[in-house]
Amino acid sequence: MRVFKYAVIRLAVFFVVWGACMLLGLGWIFSTIAAAVIALAAGYLFFNDLRTGAGRDVASAWEGRGKAERFKSEQADADAEDSYTEGRYFDPGAEDTR
Repeated sequence: MRVFKYAVIRLAVFFVVWGACMLLGLGWIFSTIAAAVIALAAGYLFFNDLRTGAGRDVASAWEGRGKAERFKSEQADADAEDSYTEGRYFDPGAEDTR
């Protein structure tokens, strides 16, 4: 949720600054560049807690730590698959006990 909030705030700042620059008649290229720089700076300076929290949320989702625990059916499926494939295929990491 923090990622969504941070994105909405950055987009809002961007479009407010972009609109103000366009109303001043600065041109769309300069308005876009100025709005992007100001939105980046505002997000970095004023929304630091939200930015770092959003970064942690993305990192934990990327690493798979988003789920606290597996569902029971998911764990049962994984156990059934492991028991079926155990010993059927060559595992290059396992020691040869022959």
